[in-house]
Parts: sequence; C-alpha cells; structure tokens
Amino acid sequence: MIVEMARLLIVGPRRLLTGVIDEVQRVGAVHIDRIETDDEAIRTLALDDQARAEQARLEALQVRLEGLAGLLPVAAGESAAAPGLPAADDLDAVEAAVAAVEAEVHRLSRRRLELDEETELIRTYEGAVRALAPLMDALAGSRALETVGFILRGRDLTVVAAVHNQLRELTEGRVEVVSRAIEEGKIGVVVAFLKRDAEAVHGFLSRAGIAELRLPARYAEAGPTEAIRLMEQRRAALPGERAEVEAALAEAARRHRPTIEGLRALVADRLAQLHAAAQLGASHYVFILHGWAPSARVADLRAALRARFGRDVVVEDAPADPHHAAEVPVLLDNPPVLRPFQRLLALFRPPRYGTLDPTIYLALFFPLFVGIVIGDVAYGALLFAFGWFLRNKARTGRMWVVPVVQFRLSPAVLADASWIVRVMAVWTMLFGVLYLEIFGDLVEHMFGLHPIFHRIELATAFFKLTLALGVVQVTLGNVLHLMLAVRHRHAVGVLESLALICGVLGLLAILGAMGNELPPAFFGPGLVLVGAFLVFVLAGFVLNRFAAMWLLEAISGMGNVLSYARLFGVGLAAAVLANVSNELGGSLGPVWVGVIVGIALQLVFFLFTLPGHLIQPARLNWVEFLTKVKYHDETGNSYRPLQKTGGD
Repeated sequence: MIVEMARLLIVGPRRLLTGVIDEVQRVGAVHIDRIETDDEAIRTLALDDQARAEQARLEALQVRLEGLAGLLPVAAGESAAAPGLPAADDLDAVEAAVAAVEAEVHRLSRRRLELDEETELIRTYEGAVRALAPLMDALAGSRALETVGFILRGRDLTVVAAVHNQLRELTEGRVEVVSRAIEEGKIGVVVAFLKRDAEAVHGFLSRAGIAELRLPARYAEAGPTEAIRLMEQRRAALPGERAEVEAALAEAARRHRPTIEGLRALVADRLAQLHAAAQLGASHYVFILHGWAPSARVADLRAALRARFGRDVVVEDAPADPHHAAEVPVLLDNPPVLRPFQRLLALFRPPRYGTLDPTIYLALFFPLFVGIVIGDVAYGALLFAFGWFLRNKARTGRMWVVPVVQFRLSPAVLADASWIVRVMAVWTMLFGVLYLEIFGDLVEHMFGLHPIFHRIELATAFFKLTLALGVVQVTLGNVLHLMLAVRHRHAVGVLESLALICGVLGLLAILGAMGNELPPAFFGPGLVLVGAFLVFVLAGFVLNRFAAMWLLEAISGMGNVLSYARLFGVGLAAAVLANVSNELGGSLGPVWVGVIVGIALQLVFFLFTLPGHLIQPARLNWVEFLTKVKYHDETGNSYRPLQKTGGD
C-alpha cells in the first residue's frame, strides 16, 4: 500500500541550521523539497566558498574510496573490526586515513598488473622467439647484417611474399626474409638486411603498420636463446607470484574494508547534508526546510528536534492532499509476504500518491501465470531449491556476484528474489500436479497414470483458460481504475472505465456467441453491454471530445485479452518439448539410459526457455494489466529521505 504522507515545514534560527540537518538525517524520515519562492525576504540557500571547497574535497575522496573498494576483493570470512574513524568535518584526518590504505592497495594492485602483463607478453611472444631464435642467433654477431623479427596475423603467405618483394625493391635485392608458422593464425617473420639499409627497412615496416618484435630489456639483452630460457623460468614462477599478491590483497581487504566502508558512509552522509542545505530557504536570521515524511514518523521527528533544540526549532505538519499529489513522494509498504513483489515495479516510477499500489495483484498473478506456463513438479522443485539457495546467500549478509554475467546482488535483493522464486515454485508444483507432469509425461509413460488436466490433449480448453484469465485481469484493471476515478471525483475517468468494461465484455460476449465458443444466451447480454458502452461514449463526448477514442480502446482491450494466449502458446511449447525429450530418451535402449538422457535434454530445454517463461507473464502484468489501471499515466516521485548511509 501507499504510505500516508505529511507535508512538513521546519523553521529555526540560521545558527542551528547545521545541527538541524544533522538531526533530520539521523532520524532519517524527511524527504526534502527545494524551496521556490517569490518572496524577496526568503531565498534559496547557496553554499559559501568554504562549503563549496569542502564539497569538492569530499567528492574527490568519494572517488578515491570507490576506487579502493573496487580494487579490493570481497573479504572472505570475518573482517577485522573497524578502527575509530575520524570526524566528518576533519577532512585532513579523513584524507590521511584514505592515503594510508591507498599506499598498500595501489602497490599490490600495481604488482598484480605487472605480473598479468608479463604473463600476456610471454604467451604472445614465446612461440615467436622460439621459432625465430636460430636465425636471429646466427646473425646476432654480424657486423654488417641486422635482423628484425615480427608477427603477422593470418595464414596467407602471400602477405609475406608481398613484404619480401617490397623490401627487395627498397634495398636493391640486399635482403632475405624467412617465415614459419608459430601457431594457429600467426606467422613469424625474420628479415635480414645490411645495416646501411636499416633506415629504409624500418621506415617501410612502420608505414606498413608492422610492429617489430620488441621484447622488454630483461629479455632482449639476453639474446633469443637465453630469452627463451628466461621466459620458461618466468612462466613457471608467475602463477605462484600472482597467488601471493592475491593473498596479500585478500588480507588487505580483511583489514581495510571496514575502514573503507566506514569512510564511504561518512563521506556520503556529509555530502548529502551539503546537498540538503542547498535545498532550503532562508532569510538573514531564519532557515526554512520544506519536505515530506510518513505521517506515522512525524511525532518521532518532532520529539527528536525538541529534545536537541528545545523550542528554538518549530515543526509544522499537514496531511498530504491525495487530490493534488504530483509533488508528494511515494513510499510503498506492504506486508512481508507481499513486500518482495515491489521489486517487480522497480523498472518504473512509483504510482502517484493517492492512486493505487498494484503490488498485491502482481504478487497474485505473476507467480500464478508462471505456474500455468511451466506446470511441472520436478521443475518446481528445482526452482524452489534455487530460491532456497538465494535465501542462504542473502543470510550471509554479503554481496553475491552472479557467475558468468558478473551481476552484483545485495542481500536485500537476494532475499526478495528468493521469496519470489519460491512462490513461483509452489504454483509450478501445484499446476504440475494438475497436469501430472514430473519431467514432462515421465510418470504417465512409466506408470500409466493419466492427469486430471492434460494440457496437450485438452489444448482447446487450455486456450480458453488462458483467455478467461485475460478477461479477469483486464476487467479487474478497468474496475480498479473506475474505483480510483470515483474516489477522485473524476467524471471523465468514471465514464471511460464504465465504457471500456462494457465495451470489452460486450464485444467478447457477442463474438463468442456468434462463433459458438460461448453459449447463445451470451448474445443478448452482449448487445446490452455494447449499447451501454455507446451511451457512456456519448456521455463522455459531451465532457471530453477525446472520448471518441474509447471506441478504439475497446477494440484494443479485446486485443489485450487475446494477448493472454501467450500463456497457452508458451505453456504448450514447454509441455511438448518435455515430452519430446522423453520420447527421444526412450528410443535409446535401456529404460535407465532413456530416463537419464530424457531428463538431461529437458533440463537443457528448460534453461533455454526459462527466460520466456518469466518474461511473458511479466509482460502481461506490466503492459496488459497496468495500462488498464492507468499506472503508467499517473506515476509519482520516489520517497528519498535524508538519512544515514545504510538506513531503511
């Protein structure tokens, strides 16, 4: 539900401004709005030179701390206790603390980068040096000849021939070119020429974009043969040296991460205070803070300010007006079983204050639709196990980096995702019992049992079921919009909702009866509903000439209902793929081999089709349902209180 909000005005003497902002941040309940006024006696506060300088230093510190946090690995096990942190206003001490950590972390990170670069260099050049060493060694002591080695990408030797021909022309034939394959897609080339032709040869290679084989001094000075030996030694030693650096970084993370996180919070909180101060209004002697807070927390805020500042600071509050709510920030607060489903709204702005929080409907319909689509007891059990895995990850209290995609998920996100996945799993298992699907029709094949509802054999009934769900959800969306329009005394909205309800249901009834998909008795009520639809359109046209568009919206509403056939298509495909996997497995010989192969194929199909099993139900809720509630037309602003870092 949408939390009831109150408008706040906090007024006090300017000398208490810093302390009031600090106390407001500690309470963590006030969403501050910028004050805009035409009163010449009151102006928006501007940061003075000292505050701007402090802000610049804090922003620089924030960048440095973010960089340190990125360089250090996530600490495994218990971290060391955070030492005492400096005060937020003692920037010299904060900068000194950051510099002390930077010195160690940057040294280790630099060493790791050097080892990685050396490993890559050896991987790139060792084969070339090994292949070209005999010729380069043979000519290394020559006083008249010089050699250059380089690597060409590709396997086409005509490129080598073209280079040879160009060099012969430049040197009047005083050049030799030797090449050999180093590895797949690479050709090593050595060019031998007189030293007097060095300028012409090097110039041509540079113009042709050919990079000469230049090794670091430690290898180049040793000569090709000795360089190979050194490379072999370093290739064997590098993994151990890198492991030592990684261990040192892990230990540094264990010791320093609490300090870094503490300093990040300290800097972020102080920057938030400076930003908040710039939103306030003030005269020569008084400041004015305008904002919003949950009505239930106003008393706590007033008590905190009274305890610290006595009667010097005044708090005035009034209930937010839901009928003029464009500027009111929105906070959603649902029961624990529904709260995780607020994540499904995170892609959009929150609902406008005074409208509807659709979380409860998403919590019902989204997992229900997923269960209808997947409908397999075994897959449901796998989903539940995955949800339990996410639950355990969340309880560690640490960020989890998703393998392969490298997404970083916070414990709060993991906890919500684990609950959503487990609810989906329960619905999937319930429909799996109805369909009698455990890894597809495996039970039916092995034990001869027949399901209560065979969604492949009863495909027509399955199709009608999904359309019925569309009728229910689309109509529910229009009914909810009708209720909101009545609450806000919006006559055009009331007529629009009534028109769409009657139009969509009437057209479906008439077309269903004419197509023998519904009993003939539905035809008469359908005509009545269409007649009522036309009456509401005409009445709406009197109030708003755009009401004529409701004719098209009624037809598009039918299209919205038909969109729910996605559940039928995706669900039927899931069942067919599972059954085909079992048939393929059963054709391979012994029963146990067929079962293993069939289940393996099913898991492959399931993993590839799972995104569609989730996206289609989500789309039906986000588009077909929420557009009927006019959710996307009446969005609001998120509630962002000034609070300490890590606050709720």
